[in-house]
Amino acid sequence: MTRPTASTTTAQPTIDALMVRFLAARSDAAAAAVETGESEVEPYEVAAGFRVDPRAAWLDATATLATGGNAPPPAVQLPAEWAALVAQPAAAFAVPMAAGHFPQRVKDLQPLLTKFSPAELRPSGERAALPGFSGLRNWLAKNGATNPLVASGIARTLGDCDAAARLLDGVKGADNDRAALLWQKGECAAALSAWEALPESPAVLFNRGMARLFMGRAADAREPLQMAVEAIPEASGWHALARLYLAVAEIHG
Repeated sequence: MTRPTASTTTAQPTIDALMVRFLAARSDAAAAAVETGESEVEPYEVAAGFRVDPRAAWLDATATLATGGNAPPPAVQLPAEWAALVAQPAAAFAVPMAAGHFPQRVKDLQPLLTKFSPAELRPSGERAALPGFSGLRNWLAKNGATNPLVASGIARTLGDCDAAARLLDGVKGADNDRAALLWQKGECAAALSAWEALPESPAVLFNRGMARLFMGRAADAREPLQMAVEAIPEASGWHALARLYLAVAEIHG
């Protein structure tokens, strides 16, 4: 019998495992994943009250700009009230990879791993804009002209779809973000069609898979999500979310 070595007993968990542990909020979600099907990603339980690092969320919110060749200007400090936005308790489930979005919005795994009703989890366009956040909205007004993609994404997260559309008006190379706006407004079929028509990029592959998954096409979501996993750097939160969506597609596909 082979005796376990120190390297096998003390191996560190992968970035993917750590991210899924962070996303998992309940032990019954992990159990459901095991009972429902097999997957390369196995969720684990973490201590309640995990708080998202606002800076980590900001890095992920600006990471997609590099995929389109539009690197954001260096940020001296985070936008006003960004930390409060990141700390919002309401979870999102179908989050597009686009500037101004952050994968840490997916905070509850149970609806993804158990019943999984895609129509209930994707945006309907009926959610009211978040009240308050006057400081963050002022930041958008001041910085929208210099960084319209990130500003538009934050406006989408706030539920200000009209403001998000104005910020994108006339901006070149914003097709992925315009599709994300359609998704946020509940025009999900139109958003998927837009992503299907765009040239492949890490963000587009992610969004094709995400959209197919939440349009009830789990089996069709696997290929683009696998390609997104391979294309997005492992250090990114989007990489781990792509692996999570891929696991959901494998469980329910």
